[in-house]
Amino acid sequence: MVSMEKDKMITYLFDYACLSNLMIDNPDKSVKELFDKYVIENGICYYNTESEYYDVMRRTFTAYNIFRYYSIIEDFLLNRDDFISNNDLNGLESSFTIIEAPHDLINKKLIQYIRNAFNHNSDDVERFKMSANGRNFEINLRDTRTQKEKDNGVSPKPVRIKFNFGSLLKTIDKMSEKRQNTLYLSFDIPEDFDFNTDDLDNELDKIKFVHYYFPRKMDSSVTNRFDQLNDTKDLDEKELFERSDEVNAYASQINPPTVFNLDNDQKKCLKDMIEKFRIRIQPTKIEKYSHVCGYMFYFLSKVIPVPGLKITDIEQQIFLCGNYLLDTNLTYKEILNRLIKVVRNDPKPDYYDEIDCNIHDSLVNKGGSYPYRFLENMIDGSFTRLMPAITFVDAFVTHYYNESTIEIDGQIYDREKIRNSFVHQRWYIDKDYNICMYDADPRNINDYDLEFVGKINIGSFTQWAYNILNNKNVLKRTL
Repeated sequence: MVSMEKDKMITYLFDYACLSNLMIDNPDKSVKELFDKYVIENGICYYNTESEYYDVMRRTFTAYNIFRYYSIIEDFLLNRDDFISNNDLNGLESSFTIIEAPHDLINKKLIQYIRNAFNHNSDDVERFKMSANGRNFEINLRDTRTQKEKDNGVSPKPVRIKFNFGSLLKTIDKMSEKRQNTLYLSFDIPEDFDFNTDDLDNELDKIKFVHYYFPRKMDSSVTNRFDQLNDTKDLDEKELFERSDEVNAYASQINPPTVFNLDNDQKKCLKDMIEKFRIRIQPTKIEKYSHVCGYMFYFLSKVIPVPGLKITDIEQQIFLCGNYLLDTNLTYKEILNRLIKVVRNDPKPDYYDEIDCNIHDSLVNKGGSYPYRFLENMIDGSFTRLMPAITFVDAFVTHYYNESTIEIDGQIYDREKIRNSFVHQRWYIDKDYNICMYDADPRNINDYDLEFVGKINIGSFTQWAYNILNNKNVLKRTL
């Protein structure tokens, strides 16, 4: 496999983040027009065809986010806990090309090695590689012995495995299907919560974050029951509330919930989100309790630094990049209009081709609040403008930068703790466009026992990484 150099991977992610900004700043211009202008202004040389650089850039961004998605699931099931059975993973190895591995390699270990190679790749040893075209991947671990095996004189156990997108997606599906635990989070929003008040500070004190911890393996009948209860796409408003009570009651039978208050920074962020939303929808007022809950669940999911709450946003980043941005003739405004058609349940226009219809139908089939959340995400600057920038700095810290400390705006941070925050997705974006970063014990039972790592302005973070790359003649772009 001809591999992509690390600095090239990071350059693609930087270019994607810049294109995302251009799309938002120029919503009436096509993606092609904006990208071609960016290419010319920054002296980017195309590959063999005009579109090849663009395609590899998209695949690189998509792949990076799929690995982040993969890491969240593996983190929950296997990193420090054991919530999946190796017997349920039989046959998974056939999706991979195993070049070198010990005879006793089991599929649970294979899954862990992929995650570890991707997330521990910042030194001179390239444990994770992506092919030059962004389609294939390789992990290369020189020695996978445990400390006990080393002490007992066991020979080194190298592991080298090649795979592609299909292998990775099949593994994600298999882990999700065969998991022996479930992540269940909720929010307690009282019926007297006043979404329209001028005194949001006091109102937000009423809201609680509710976390159900299940420390032991579950029988498949239990995980299947959670799946059934969480399938709400065909329920009406009354049924949704009944289902919410039902799933909370079911979860409480297994283990009573742990309830957390929101901290001051989270409440400031929520207040800012609500006020901006109210300005956007004026003169409408949100009075109906079901609507209040719908909006507040969306806002609250943005300020709780638990990895499971990142999954939908990561999915939608992948969907945007892998589907809508296939058609470079689309403008940002046209993408929004296509999402609006899904949210409103409008019929597909006659001018939709087969790909357009498939994209529309796949979002309709998601059902529930998923299409609406996608639309709100696309309107929200944190999703469209900041998350691609965070992907860039995440990759820079995780795969490229290997100093022990990071200095930004006169503040010094522990690089390993910053890396941990990215790897475990323990961060959120505040109202001033800072990324608020945390570290914690990887065991699920302690996932909200958070250690504050730092608050870094995303613009400054991006500029810091850009400057280092630019000084090393890696990245010559207009920031």
